[in-house]
Amino acid sequence: MLGVDRAHMRQCTSVPRVLADWLVSGLGSGIMRRLTNRSVSDSGGRSAGAGHGAGAADAGGGAVPGFLWSRRHTVALVVLCMAALLDSIDVTVVNVAMPAIKSALGFSEGGLAWMVDAYMVPFGGFLLLGGRTGDLAGRRRVLVAGTALFTVASAGSALAPSAQVMIATRALEGLAAAFVVPMTFAMLGSVFPPGPARNRAFGIWGAVTAGAATLGLVIGGVLVTAAGWRWVFLVNLPLGALVIAAALRVLPADPGSGLRGLRSFDLGGAVSVTAGASVLAYAVAQTGTHAWGSGRTIGLLCAAAVLLGYFVLHEWRVAADPLLPLSLLRNRSVAGANVVSTLLGSAMFAVFYATTLYMQQVLHYSALRTGLAYLPFGSSILVAAGVAPALVTLAGIRLTSVAGSAISVAGLFLLARVPATGHLLTDIIVPTVVVGLGAGLVIVPTSVAAMSGVEAARHGVASALLNVSRQLGGALGLAVIATITAGVSARAAAAGHAAPDALTSGFHAGFAVSAALVITGLAAAAVLLREDGRGERLNLIELQAGG
Repeated sequence: MLGVDRAHMRQCTSVPRVLADWLVSGLGSGIMRRLTNRSVSDSGGRSAGAGHGAGAADAGGGAVPGFLWSRRHTVALVVLCMAALLDSIDVTVVNVAMPAIKSALGFSEGGLAWMVDAYMVPFGGFLLLGGRTGDLAGRRRVLVAGTALFTVASAGSALAPSAQVMIATRALEGLAAAFVVPMTFAMLGSVFPPGPARNRAFGIWGAVTAGAATLGLVIGGVLVTAAGWRWVFLVNLPLGALVIAAALRVLPADPGSGLRGLRSFDLGGAVSVTAGASVLAYAVAQTGTHAWGSGRTIGLLCAAAVLLGYFVLHEWRVAADPLLPLSLLRNRSVAGANVVSTLLGSAMFAVFYATTLYMQQVLHYSALRTGLAYLPFGSSILVAAGVAPALVTLAGIRLTSVAGSAISVAGLFLLARVPATGHLLTDIIVPTVVVGLGAGLVIVPTSVAAMSGVEAARHGVASALLNVSRQLGGALGLAVIATITAGVSARAAAAGHAAPDALTSGFHAGFAVSAALVITGLAAAAVLLREDGRGERLNLIELQAGG
């Protein structure tokens, strides 16, 4: 190692920079231009200076009209989506690798669940703190630092010699993701001016993060089959380096509020909400080994309630600079977006859980075939999210959200009728595609609503709040529906039903409960969300008239 040629080392370390140059040069942006289906012109608006990255000029005065994207806007969107994808995909990429990891590192059956939970607990617990840190320290700085920590932690997971080390490095990955994911969403609000361009950017970002779960299953299956489980983590190293190099090259450098914000930093709120959300996530995660009615679970839930209750009281009393201004939740659109996202997240997590088990335990699909079966589902989310920005602009946030929720409910009712002798096309692809189309239509308007009327200095915490709603809602919904599914299946087996039929009856119950959650979200969207999408259309007309 000591004899490695220095020139060769410099050549190796320059690879991420070369790839970043390739991304900026136009090849990478061409991919996203095809995805957005937009004609890109740099002449219609002022391009950001090279030293300040995409959107530096635009964020302040809206110099680039909402309907026009420069190449640097497109590349900035690619980088932000890559950063979000890198972190989001890690939630599911390990699922198909868990049997191999269990054998290699000696995980117990109960301990294996912590491969996922060790990531999800700090991720859900630190999201609000991560979002506020970006507002204070600068969003690009936090995104780069978080991605660096995530990359190092991934290397630790790849080299883990024991189950204990693996759990520790997975927790570090989740912690890093809690600081990165809110930044990717918040920076969209800085790079893209209000209007159709921002709506479309939110739509693409939402489609990418929503499709990450599907992509993770496919990538995990391919890597484990072709190269071994350690490559599930090693693949993050070059991708992380590329994201860091491209972010430094392309994204706008914002200073944050600096020492002024640090002096008024809401330490009490940060500690209480981080502890409360972490305890809540842990309480839900451990229900696989400790029943909901056990003293341990009840004690943890009570502790979480006390901590989160204190947080709300503290935020109400802190006038100077609260971590989460309660005025955000008095905004009907912001509150509605978070309620709808919580309920949709609960249903989507449960759909992945029940559908995966149905394919593997009832239909006996391999891990790789299961992952590939999800590709149409992920594609349907991408297609719907591509259409949704136009619907938001034309029909409004509320109507688009209600329509998407109704479509997802139809797909969930189809899943609730699948037989024990199901077929790939009629009983998996068709229902999940319907669910995905609906989910894609909901993701975009709720993303727009979550930032509606929020001052730029609070974009980080507003983004984090939306992600907290999705992640903790998903974790809670999954735990509850998994309990219901297991209970119904056990009762059916005790009544003498064959194993496939007993399992399928449990999955039916899980899908039915998921449908009920989405119906509740539909009602919340109809009552709480405001028709800001039409305002976006007026904004576009004004920009065109003034341009």
